[in-house]
Amino acid sequence: MVKKTYILLSFSLLIIILLGCQGPAPEPTSPAAPTATQIPQVTEAPESDPAPSPEPTGEVSQSENKAFPTTAPDATPTEDTRPLPADWQSWPVIPTLSPAMIEVYQQGIALGNREDAFSKIGDCQIIPDAFLGLFDNPNYVLPDRIAHLQETLDRFQGSFGREGYSLKGGFVFPTVFSPLRADLAVCNPGETPLECELRVHRPSFVYIAMEFRYEGRTAETHERYLRQTVEYALSRGIVPILSTKADNYEGDHSLNLTTAGIAYEYDLPLINYWASVQYMPDKGLDYDFDQLGFHTTHEARLVRSEQFLEVLDQLYRQAQGDQ
Repeated sequence: MVKKTYILLSFSLLIIILLGCQGPAPEPTSPAAPTATQIPQVTEAPESDPAPSPEPTGEVSQSENKAFPTTAPDATPTEDTRPLPADWQSWPVIPTLSPAMIEVYQQGIALGNREDAFSKIGDCQIIPDAFLGLFDNPNYVLPDRIAHLQETLDRFQGSFGREGYSLKGGFVFPTVFSPLRADLAVCNPGETPLECELRVHRPSFVYIAMEFRYEGRTAETHERYLRQTVEYALSRGIVPILSTKADNYEGDHSLNLTTAGIAYEYDLPLINYWASVQYMPDKGLDYDFDQLGFHTTHEARLVRSEQFLEVLDQLYRQAQGDQ
């Protein structure tokens, strides 16, 4: 019975991902230049009703940024021994939480962020049917190899299978900055999907994995949108979790290098998903499903979900001072 259910779920998953990833993507808007390279300092509670922005500009609302001035982090007297972005392929699969991000987390909790919630910003590769959704299934039982993660599974129930307002098949980075793509039934006038999701769900962590290919996507545009997303999350006291991707659709791994660069610059946790699938057939890519080498296999997606649960467990414990 379990095997039949597994087969049906896998078949349904392939259909949903196909429909989600092959939908038309909006044309990207011109991204704004980065506003800062320091970790934004959270200084007061975020406003619940951001000022409207009638046109999608690719920028976070200026009214939002004014409440959270950016300041340089305190200098550390210790030597920086972190691996460099150029060596991202050898970065560990499971990251740790830096002291700077522990401070951001604690500030966010003090402002009302939820210890039991995380959000996702992404596309068809991380919709609930492809990533984490099984953990919100009341009939799901953790396999023995990760049974020690049960407490974390219970703590974050409701976030695993939640799509929210900044995650959808066919989404690209420009989409989450466009008020035109916000859910008008929930989001405030002029609010972007990114702003809406973080205001409504008030997570303590946010997983950012925007992988969908679209015309105009380059390492440079990816870097600019990712930077804006990271800085906005940090300004709300929310810890961004980044990830490498399994594919090399661009041909030179420039997007993974760019993502590693942002993780290094802001001292963020980065899950090295790319490294974790290198041992798998076709390195986790499903060429039978997509000859372009963009989609991943069911086995690779399962690895990604279990991997994230382990990361969430570790980061939460470190933020709480348990490790």
